[in-house]
Amino acid sequence: MNQTSSRRILLLAPHQDDECLQTAGIIYQAAHSGAHVSVCFATNGEYASEADAAVRTAESRSVLAALGVPAEQIYFLGYPDTGMPYEESFLRRLYDGCRVSASRWGRTETWRPDGQDFHFMRSGCHSTYTAASVLRDLSDVLALVNPDTVYVTAPGDCHGDHDALGRFTTQAVAAMENPPALYYYLIHADRTDIWPERDAERFRLPPMAADHPLLRCAAERRPLPDGFPPAEKYSLIQSYTSQDPAAYNGYLLAFAKNDELVFRVERLPSRT
Repeated sequence: MNQTSSRRILLLAPHQDDECLQTAGIIYQAAHSGAHVSVCFATNGEYASEADAAVRTAESRSVLAALGVPAEQIYFLGYPDTGMPYEESFLRRLYDGCRVSASRWGRTETWRPDGQDFHFMRSGCHSTYTAASVLRDLSDVLALVNPDTVYVTAPGDCHGDHDALGRFTTQAVAAMENPPALYYYLIHADRTDIWPERDAERFRLPPMAADHPLLRCAAERRPLPDGFPPAEKYSLIQSYTSQDPAAYNGYLLAFAKNDELVFRVERLPSRT
């Protein structure tokens, strides 16, 4: 492994499994070329139960270790997972200006099963449930990691947390004096029944409405790197047993293809 690379990559994921579906090969290649790769999760993924937070954390830590990301380069913001529809999504409701006073389980501030959410580790206190807190925590992660490249879920993703994390991150990146390259990755397209195609070996562009934000970006197909075949990615996706990878006609497993699809943001919003 080349340890001389100066590249610094930050992967932002809403939930534990999103980091693998469209960027496992990207992470593997970067980590095995000596780049400094960090991964940050926005929510605890505890929609079904709070016990899932610890289970899903363990699953992601195991997968990321296999990809070459050490535990000390994994961060957890500790916000709640409250549902997929935009009107239920914690992050999307905050982005839309709604007041969110508590999680599904009655919590009112960020938390982790081990007590070590990112803001607590940095300041000794937990973050409140506000849009300003989310934006501040993302900005602090960016400042700490100082990446030259950022990957995050796409605005326009049909999961509200995915959409909003992309929008919050875009704001935080645009506010930086020297912003890194920003790439979006899509998990939930407008037609999850047909995309990703279950039997195709490579990704096709997803179905998108005429005003979809990704149409303003440059699509890039990244072949899986040498030493990381689709079968290995398939096996890693299978290890997220809490998410039942074979459900919905193998929806999650369909992300194990010969390539990965990301979208480069060619123009950031103006700094304010």
